[in-house]
Amino acid sequence: MIRSKFIISVLLMPIAILTPTNCMAQARQTNTTACPLDSTAKVIYKGETSMAYTLFEQVDKLHDKNENIVISPLCLADALAILANGAKGITSDQIMSVLGTEDLEAGKISEVYGKLNDYLAGFTRENGIKNAHSVWIDNKFKLKNEYTTKNRNDFKAEIRNHILASDMTKNNINLWCSQNTRGSIKNILSQSLSSDAKIALFNIVCFNGTWNNVFEEDVTRPMDFQNADGTKSKVMMMQQEEHYQVYEGDKMDLLRIPYLKGNFYMEIYLPHKGENLEDCMRNFSKKQDTQMRKRTSDQKVALDMPRLDLKCENNFIESLKAMEMTDAFSSEADFSGIADNSPSVSDIRQIINLKFAEKGTDAVPTSRKPFNSEEMTVKPFFFTMNRPFFFTIREHKSGTILFMGKVRKL
Repeated sequence: MIRSKFIISVLLMPIAILTPTNCMAQARQTNTTACPLDSTAKVIYKGETSMAYTLFEQVDKLHDKNENIVISPLCLADALAILANGAKGITSDQIMSVLGTEDLEAGKISEVYGKLNDYLAGFTRENGIKNAHSVWIDNKFKLKNEYTTKNRNDFKAEIRNHILASDMTKNNINLWCSQNTRGSIKNILSQSLSSDAKIALFNIVCFNGTWNNVFEEDVTRPMDFQNADGTKSKVMMMQQEEHYQVYEGDKMDLLRIPYLKGNFYMEIYLPHKGENLEDCMRNFSKKQDTQMRKRTSDQKVALDMPRLDLKCENNFIESLKAMEMTDAFSSEADFSGIADNSPSVSDIRQIINLKFAEKGTDAVPTSRKPFNSEEMTVKPFFFTMNRPFFFTIREHKSGTILFMGKVRKL
């Protein structure tokens, strides 16, 4: 049997982190969608979190130790869930294993992630996520109706039928991306898809986040950042004194910074001076992270945080193979739930652009909260991010990891 190539170009574009954007200009002002929190959903969230650490470790092995790395575990989980809806046999088992959901049905996983996406999109325009999914199929290749219906219902995925290897399709995909980001992403494809491509899947994710305690621009100043390769870079360092949750470790500290209203939060893992980030993070697991996160306490913090503009592209195929998801990329692939000729996967790619600045998306400047006289006498905990660090961005109720990264060089 001849197998067609199945290109899943998962182009995940989390953009405009803490910078003005129109990506979510029509987002709802209040969230009326509940976060799925039943026992099945909790198993799925636990699997996503475990996958994140294993995946990041594998991706890190493929990068130079002086490079910055950012991945979006939740966005990849969405893509794998869409893929799992059409997988059968061992191919399905391997995808479920990566997702940490071996004992669940693909349909249920898809349903939970779909509801989670609705919940994440339901916050204010200053704080929330907008997802868009589309499946593009060559006009000589027909998807099964059940697969199409499932992904439309759970992920609101758009299904398009075109000649994929054409300029017209490239232009239509670019137009779809532009429309779903309100012009923030205009040319996601610079050239037409390969002639081997029969199916292309695109996920776009826009995350807008406003700090709960915005930084004051007039105190931002230049400061040296000690890069992993031993060089120094001059960066613009944002500064503030606020109360945050902190964990003081033997070699590495943890700081939790909430976004507006506490729906999302960023956690920063900063090695002590003289400690190496790679040594601190070697074999860093969910269990170790959980122990640190549970032991945080409220402290007055003098925070120095660099403005960031991080760009990162990852192809996850080799990393997923290392996690024993191998059949999907070979002639052994069984995606008979997608189409009768059971295509295989040739590309799973993620492109991320994260930006961090003083205020955030359309943030209204607020006056600094004064400390009382007793607090003024308390020496603050100094958290100066002038050297390589690790970070995650999570959703509060589900605990799912939206982004995870290492900053090694600025």
